[in-house]
Amino acid sequence: MDNGSEFVNNKLIEYCLGHGIELTRSRPYRKNDQAWIEQKNGAVVRKLLGYRRFEGLAAARAITRLYGPSRLFVNFFQPSFKLAAKHRDGAKVAKR
Repeated sequence: MDNGSEFVNNKLIEYCLGHGIELTRSRPYRKNDQAWIEQKNGAVVRKLLGYRRFEGLAAARAITRLYGPSRLFVNFFQPSFKLAAKHRDGAKVAKR
């Protein structure tokens, strides 16, 4: 996980300890340590919700209703592989 206090809290720590999950943290100021998560934030979360900050219980309920079906769609029907190679031939770009 990253080092942000918005994610790490006592409830999360208690849950992980209770279920035998080891908590590790990324290195501070190394943005590439969380590349997969940051990729999903841009590709999934911000496409659905944009960059605006939502507050309140009504917004949380609406976001929860939105995430239910979108989570299934993204996890089971969308490709999630890292780009292996990119080859340019003039104006054409082939991605593998």
